[in-house]
Amino acid sequence: MKNGLVLSLLLTSLLCGFTFAQDTGLQIPSEQPICRLYGLIQTFGTVAAVLVAAYSGFQLSSSNDIEERNKAKKILSGVILGLVIIWIAPMVVKELVGATNICGW
Repeated sequence: MKNGLVLSLLLTSLLCGFTFAQDTGLQIPSEQPICRLYGLIQTFGTVAAVLVAAYSGFQLSSSNDIEERNKAKKILSGVILGLVIIWIAPMVVKELVGATNICGW
């Protein structure tokens, strides 16, 4: 029962991540394959981050051992840092290059 619930939650979060990625409305030109690659990396990175954050949150809330809680905190902070890097990178590149529009961002 517990494994089925965990599996259904993971599947739901995965589908929500894909839905969110499709709803962003970015129109990526076909002549820029690097933009499509970055879009895939961003989508899969976000979905993986949500799954890992859910796991570390569960570990943080259910563990009684201080070492395991500290490990879960480190994982969660790494997930947040990774998400910030993934989602801020296009804006940083746009500012560094001085372009008005890169990959629809």
